[in-house]
Amino acid sequence: MATSLNRVFSRNVLSTAVMTAASCWALVSPALAAESVEVIHWWTSGGETAAVGKFKEAFTAKGFEWKDLAVGGADNQRMLLKARVGKGSSPDAAQINSDVRAYAADRSNLANLDALAAKEGWDSVLPAPVLRYAKMGGSTYVAVPINVHRQNVMWINAAALKKIGASAPPATWEEFFAMADKAKAAGMIPLAMGEDTWVNFFFYTVAYSTMPPDGFRKAFYDADETALKSPGMLRAFEIFRKSRSYVDRSASTRKWNEATQMVIQGKAFAQVMGDWAKGEFVQAGKKPNEDYLCASVPGTANGHLFNSDAFMFFKHGKESAAQLALAQTLMNKEAQQAFSLLKGSVPVRTDADVSKFDECSKKSYADFVSAGKSGTLAAAPNMIQSPARIAAWRDVFLAFWNDEGMTAQQGADKLVAAAKAN
Repeated sequence: MATSLNRVFSRNVLSTAVMTAASCWALVSPALAAESVEVIHWWTSGGETAAVGKFKEAFTAKGFEWKDLAVGGADNQRMLLKARVGKGSSPDAAQINSDVRAYAADRSNLANLDALAAKEGWDSVLPAPVLRYAKMGGSTYVAVPINVHRQNVMWINAAALKKIGASAPPATWEEFFAMADKAKAAGMIPLAMGEDTWVNFFFYTVAYSTMPPDGFRKAFYDADETALKSPGMLRAFEIFRKSRSYVDRSASTRKWNEATQMVIQGKAFAQVMGDWAKGEFVQAGKKPNEDYLCASVPGTANGHLFNSDAFMFFKHGKESAAQLALAQTLMNKEAQQAFSLLKGSVPVRTDADVSKFDECSKKSYADFVSAGKSGTLAAAPNMIQSPARIAAWRDVFLAFWNDEGMTAQQGADKLVAAAKAN
């Protein structure tokens, strides 16, 4: 458990550290002492550990101590964090993504980062959808985003593309289905799919391709009934249904990375998956644009549907110097670049240098920045919505996926009903 400020600072240091914005800025100076923060996160794999190590290095260079509590599995970390907060023993900082809304409901428990954010100019380097997530619709920061993972990516085996006589990835769903028919005829699984979680993931990606950005946001952020029943939503259900016919029967028992391996090995033609799938290709020694393509999902050229890792800071009386220093580090441009180079993501800041990144990441980052300016950037619904509503919608998608008799209109009606009930 993190120590309280009364046990770390003398009263004189405390009074000068937190009274004004100027002293808030002073808190990030390493001259105040080797104060520590307890950080809970779920990055435990080799690559993840190396990536988060870059933030640790930058933070400890300021003269502070990072007390690491790495929990294997995101769900396990979420359970531990919920228990800790419920018992009044919250950590100083915790990795978060889909549960921001729940913790932001009581902002009095969260550290106030606004003076630091204003001093550092965070608002000017974060696109509007990211700000909505980081502030959860309010005026104050409740989370510090650190990276972006693109979701609307179609991974295609380059040799398979050539085998069916195509020279470029599909730009539309009609083109994809035509290619899928040829891939099936050639003995390949047209669309590699994983367990039920990824069926849910797939629907949102399809909907992003069939709905205008504002309509997508109204539907899945605001649960707007008109948007949930719009022609774009009905079209999403139709494409979702047709895609089902190109997925093999074993998909429901397959992990996402096993589906990726099918693409790598040429057993499957394509997979729709976030950019974290790139790590599988890298480990297999494959090169982008030579062995595989990381194309935009049909209908989403230059668009960017993303999720983002972030950190929440819990208040123990007052914000500590170490907490503010860590928040500053996590939003540091160079630290984000170093982290994402190892994580497979891209920086969330729009002023980062990605010259050292591979072609897939450069494309992702360019589209992220461009989409932020054009208004086509969208956060994954689970980042904005309540977990209960996301779970209810997931049940609708899965029911539709497994019931060929359900119509697109019935699917849309069920989305509305689920939203009203949750």
